[in-house]
Amino acid sequence: MSPILVLLIVFIVTLIIGVPFVWSLTISCLASLCLMNGFPVMTMVQKMYNGGARYTLLAIFFFMLAGSIMQHGGISSRLVEFSKACLGHVRGGLSIVVLAVCMMFAALSGSSIATTAAIGGMLYPELVKANYPKGYSAALPVAGGTLGIVIPPSIVFVVYGAITGTSISQLLMSGVIPGLMGGIFMCIYAYFYARKHNIPSSNEFSWSRLVVATKNAFWALLMPIIILGGIYTGIFTPTESAAVAVIYGLFVAFFIHRELNLRKLKDIVVDSVKGTANILMIIMAASLFGYVLTIYQVPTLFTNAVSSFITGKYSFILFLNILLLFLGMIMDSGAIILILAPLVYNMAVGYGIDPVHLGCIIVFNLAVGQATPPFGNCLFAAIPATKQDIVTLSKNAFPFVVILFATVLLVSYVPIFAMLLPSLM
Repeated sequence: MSPILVLLIVFIVTLIIGVPFVWSLTISCLASLCLMNGFPVMTMVQKMYNGGARYTLLAIFFFMLAGSIMQHGGISSRLVEFSKACLGHVRGGLSIVVLAVCMMFAALSGSSIATTAAIGGMLYPELVKANYPKGYSAALPVAGGTLGIVIPPSIVFVVYGAITGTSISQLLMSGVIPGLMGGIFMCIYAYFYARKHNIPSSNEFSWSRLVVATKNAFWALLMPIIILGGIYTGIFTPTESAAVAVIYGLFVAFFIHRELNLRKLKDIVVDSVKGTANILMIIMAASLFGYVLTIYQVPTLFTNAVSSFITGKYSFILFLNILLLFLGMIMDSGAIILILAPLVYNMAVGYGIDPVHLGCIIVFNLAVGQATPPFGNCLFAAIPATKQDIVTLSKNAFPFVVILFATVLLVSYVPIFAMLLPSLM
């Protein structure tokens, strides 16, 4: 039997029977390599080690740790109050608040699932109390949470940059404008939804409330400015910015808000280490998987197959968008990038697509896939917080998915939205 066929069969079968993704990758590679003459054990080990031994991957741990510190250190709750003070007086303002908070929390945590779970748990009860439909209320943090891997800091951008050798600083900046565009378009939809269903504003505008909320949220609002400003000006690298985010978060949580103690910090660090270890194991296994694909010339075969029905740059972009949206719905974003990026990178460059623009297209598509029914990760992340079933969540999230995918297409075919900030660095 062909080694490639063995690789694919074992990979698919192990996934179907419930084997964790990292072990599906590893077992399928082992099964395929066993068919080779002179089983390259040491080469296999070296490839896995090299996959995880990258300095830039340190940013993953620090960004995860920083996000947890923000969540448990009282920063996220102050962002909620600030958003309410700014937008609560607008018709449907509370729904817009949810989306706005998701964008701000995404800029702190860098995680779509964490954003959905955290904001859903905090604001879903308030939406229901304000007479918003339960299904719609549950879908709001799902839609807003998708932006967690688009708006920097983004762990997925870091992984893509490490795999392809693309500037991580430019990748992170490429997600700013597209992420804001997606958020603004969803807020506009939420406003008109509220008008159509006659949902009133949640409170009257108050300058005094806004001043107090701004004062309380000052340190939280300053954090993304420090991180993005430092990266943009070249003061520190993305990896260094992640460490700065941790130090800043600890300072604010311990000495300003005083809502974090050593016991909580220990639990946060342990959880971040576990999460990072899981990601690194996937990266190492995917590096081996990519090595095996290269041995059997799968990238070349894939390129030839795609080229047979792709006629040019724009049809390639459309094909890539559809493929990524589907994969983002059923697989982990980091895993998809590790497997797919080496396959499409050279093709995209050959069509004249900038690697930074390609990274933005890939990550944004995968972000939308996380909210796409019926398998998007953010949909399942919202279930414990909202107690809504997957059918209800899928139905109400679908309009937001359409809006986000339209934004993806706009960013894909009009590169300036993604490339403006990176071009100025």
